[in-house]
Amino acid sequence: MMKYMLPAAAVAVCLGSAIAFAQTSQTTTTMSSPSGDSQTTTNVTKSSDGYAKYRRTITTTRHYDDGAFVAPTGYTYSRYGLGEMVPAELRSDDNLVLGSYATYDLKAPPHGLTWIRVGDDAMLVDRTTGEVVETDYDLFKS
Repeated sequence: MMKYMLPAAAVAVCLGSAIAFAQTSQTTTTMSSPSGDSQTTTNVTKSSDGYAKYRRTITTTRHYDDGAFVAPTGYTYSRYGLGEMVPAELRSDDNLVLGSYATYDLKAPPHGLTWIRVGDDAMLVDRTTGEVVETDYDLFKS
C-alpha cells in the first residue's frame, strides 16, 4: 500500500500546480441599436502561463521625464491593454527596453518577461509572444 502513496501524492501535486496556474477572465459587452435590437458579446480568455500575479493595469500618479518617445520607423503609437500582442519591432528595440526598471519604481520582471516603453506607458511583455502582462499607463511625461 505504501508504494502507491508516493506516486499518488506526486500526481496530486502536479494537478494542483496546473490548476493554480490556470486563469480565466470573462468580458461581456452589450450594444444596443436605435431600433432597440441588442447584441451581447462575451469574451472568455484562459491563460495557464503562471503570470496571474503580474496581470494588472496601473495608471500612475508619479511621472518620469525620460525624454521623448522615439518609435521605430513606420510604427504608429497604439495603447495596448492586458492580453494584447505588442509587435516584435517594439520588444526587440534596445532603445525601448527598460533595463533599469528600478529607476522607474517597476518591479523586477520574472524570467521570460521584459519591461518596454511604448509612448508614455511602461509594459511588462512576454519576450517571445509579445503578450502584454502588465501595464503602467502614463509613467513618462510627454
